[in-house]
Amino acid sequence: MMKKSAIILFLAILLPLSCNKEVPHTESRLVVEGWIESGGHPIVRLSESLLVEVDKEIKPLDFLDNVVKWARVTVSDGDTTMLLTGVVDPNYFPPYVFSTSHMTGMVGKTYELRVEYKDYVATAKTTIPEPVSLDTVYVGSVKDSLCHVVCGFTDPPRKGNNYKLFTRTEGIDSHYHPSALAQTDDELLDGYTEVFLYSTMRLMDFIAMPNIRLGNEFWVKLCTMDAEAYNFWRYYEVILYANVFNAETGTVMDGNVDGALGYWIGYGVADPVHIMLEDPGVKEQ
Repeated sequence: MMKKSAIILFLAILLPLSCNKEVPHTESRLVVEGWIESGGHPIVRLSESLLVEVDKEIKPLDFLDNVVKWARVTVSDGDTTMLLTGVVDPNYFPPYVFSTSHMTGMVGKTYELRVEYKDYVATAKTTIPEPVSLDTVYVGSVKDSLCHVVCGFTDPPRKGNNYKLFTRTEGIDSHYHPSALAQTDDELLDGYTEVFLYSTMRLMDFIAMPNIRLGNEFWVKLCTMDAEAYNFWRYYEVILYANVFNAETGTVMDGNVDGALGYWIGYGVADPVHIMLEDPGVKEQ
């Protein structure tokens, strides 16, 4: 059977894979998925890359087999270095994270991540930017009970702002998920702008555009981030929707982590907005 190697992050939406030529096999690599929000605690999830076989279904157990549970993970804010503890967390799948309640993200601070596992030493640095609040959230057009959600906010006059929307549906999601095609920088923004939400991206779910339904109780948060984080998300979605693989290395994508694949991102987060997804034009803040 023809095989190709792909780095799959835990949050990835897995598309059917097809290829006309064999992609060289690569050795397993450490994959880091980590973030710290303003007002939140650091969360780091670790795995080893898994081999994807063409036309073979990927199952949840495939992810469980690649979870990294025994690693030394630290985060430093320049004043204090905290050792993160590996714990079972049923809010995520796979249900294992490294975290600590003794460090809380603060706007303007820079956080350095260090992961030591086997022969890997992975490092990354991120800064939490000022958050920007959502001004309005409302339902846009509707077709067959599927809808899109319009999120409006005011871009500050300072340049270099980058944004992404995350969503959580009550009764479906235990944590926030990235929203597909819902990131932007402020290169072309000036003052009030609106970004459309069409889809919530969940692990192991086929990407449906849209997959947001009327009748759902919905939470959305706008996250600000640095340019490296924005470029990660932008390229991540190019990979997903174009099904692009690097023919030379076999890896799907890289990130901002030295010594491993993946990302470490600081998010500026204002209060999430709650909305009942009802008729178009119904707004709630």
